[in-house]
Amino acid sequence: MSISSLLSLLALVAVLTLVVAMFVGGAVYVLRLRRHGSEAVLAASRKRRELRD
Repeated sequence: MSISSLLSLLALVAVLTLVVAMFVGGAVYVLRLRRHGSEAVLAASRKRRELRD
């Protein structure tokens, strides 16, 4: 395999990893919303943001 083939393969793997990560993150968010409800999820997010400041 040439260097350009390896770089192309590496770029493809990186892009696919990002796409999979976005879907996994979305699935985790949807599951949290279903489990706890939107108000609780948003309240926890606000609380976390206040603690960080």
